[in-house]
Amino acid sequence: MRIVCIGAGAMGTSLAGLLCHHNEVTLWGRRPEFMSDLELHRENHAYLPGYAIPLEVSLSHRAIDWGAFDIAILAIPTQFLRKTATAIKLNQFKGSVLNTAKGLELGSFKTPCEILEDLGLKREQLFAFSGPSHAEEMCRGVPTSLVIAGDQSKDLLPKALMASVGAPSLRPYFSRDRIGTELGGALKNIIAIACGISDGLGYGMNTTSVLITRGLSEIKRYGVNRGAQDKTFSGLSCLGDLVTTCCSPHSRNRSFGRALVEHHQSPDKWGKLAEGASTVKSLMGECEGLSFDMPLSRAVHDIVWKGVHPKEMISSLLTRPHKEED
Repeated sequence: MRIVCIGAGAMGTSLAGLLCHHNEVTLWGRRPEFMSDLELHRENHAYLPGYAIPLEVSLSHRAIDWGAFDIAILAIPTQFLRKTATAIKLNQFKGSVLNTAKGLELGSFKTPCEILEDLGLKREQLFAFSGPSHAEEMCRGVPTSLVIAGDQSKDLLPKALMASVGAPSLRPYFSRDRIGTELGGALKNIIAIACGISDGLGYGMNTTSVLITRGLSEIKRYGVNRGAQDKTFSGLSCLGDLVTTCCSPHSRNRSFGRALVEHHQSPDKWGKLAEGASTVKSLMGECEGLSFDMPLSRAVHDIVWKGVHPKEMISSLLTRPHKEED
């Protein structure tokens, strides 16, 4: 297959390197000087230092000839996806589009694939490509599994697509619950920020376990309300990704949460890197009209965006009225 990876950050670079040995792969970035540096050194010093980009990967910053590719993999942060997809005229592409970004767009509350539908791409060509997948590990051949999620109603698996985006160290699974896959991947970043805050306060695994399990309950409640399948949240794209993001030293969202406490970092500095910051802002905008509360997400929002002291929010969470576990 002929694949173009849009976005030359850590994820785009890692996937391009993994998939180039059995596909024709181009890694595309928008900045000419940045792509020229990648071509010269065959290393992404800014986002994936130490990884040698295989010579089989073509590098480009030029206008994309969409007729030259069968698959497009998007590795663009959610808040920049609409602008970038419009600029590169992605709506002209007729092949399969796999999105790796995880978040909710500010203002519209839409997932990445919903944004792309807004821009004129067809539902049947859009897939979420999600799961526990730190680029720093994937590029080293660490065994990884991801979910390809589409809204297809057909019984047959998209075997050609799965074979193309699989690799000896990367096993894809298929899901027909695209919205559940996207929401699990987006909202787990909020819980990872909470775990980072917990780390910064010096708490231990007891607290982390509480945050993961209660966070999962909150994510599931919201996702089912938006039409997702309950079982999706026990799979790779939610529970698997949640555990990884909340516990891994590579997690930008967890690191951001910790930096909030230890260095009083603002979301303005970290927002582009920690998608959970913008996701929780979008989520709380939507939750004003919901019939249920999301106390953990609301606490993260108030710490990140209102400057409430973390210990105050922890106290308020622990002193909420008693209830049955759901």
